[in-house]
Amino acid sequence: MDSTITLDEANRRLDAYIEQALAQLPAGTGLKERLRIEEEPCDDVAGVRGKQQASRNYQVIGIDAANIPSYFDTLRVWWQDNGFRILDNDPVDGFLWVENNADGFRMTLKAADGGRLMLISSSPCVWRDGTP
Repeated sequence: MDSTITLDEANRRLDAYIEQALAQLPAGTGLKERLRIEEEPCDDVAGVRGKQQASRNYQVIGIDAANIPSYFDTLRVWWQDNGFRILDNDPVDGFLWVENNADGFRMTLKAADGGRLMLISSSPCVWRDGTP
């Protein structure tokens, strides 16, 4: 079994990616935390047990609901220019899901009822201390 980054590093990197994404949106835009999980069990695609994962769920605040499509365009371009690939893109339903090519971190931008916008992210499965 291969080593991974530590769970602490996964949490730091996840927060950094969130801040980088937020910085692409207009000044005055912020985040309202809906869910913050710093450690939860996960089994990776190979079925390896005992790894952990970090995840976040935020509502993007301070936005103009009429500009939500442009926020999707802005983040789609930024993510693609910064090492993320698109896993799913459904402009009609207001959904964009990306994964970092280098480290497997995933981010989702989702439009919700009432002109709300959500930014959701998760780390890959990692060993708590970096080794099995």
